[in-house]
Amino acid sequence: MEEILTSESWVLWTVLIVIAFFAGRATGGGMSSEERTQKKMEERQNAERLFAGLSPDVQQDVDARIQRGKIIEAVKVVRENSGAGLKDAKQAVDARRASMGAI
Repeated sequence: MEEILTSESWVLWTVLIVIAFFAGRATGGGMSSEERTQKKMEERQNAERLFAGLSPDVQQDVDARIQRGKIIEAVKVVRENSGAGLKDAKQAVDARRASMGAI
């Protein structure tokens, strides 16, 4: 009889943990709507600053690759010329695409 209760308890705890995990994901991990909006704005501003810090020749190269639909190549160029990580370079290219109306 104890084995059944132990198994049932284990299943119950597993279900509760999964529900708590997804509830946290759905609510933004405890961040309010304003905090999420602020974080997105800051990320966008950082991405724009990263792109603006590239030389004009590199900016033109990135723009040309975006226009040709070579997004991965554009991200690589940003990474190589800025030293940024993948996430930051991708955000910079996405912000540039949005400003060009390419999204």
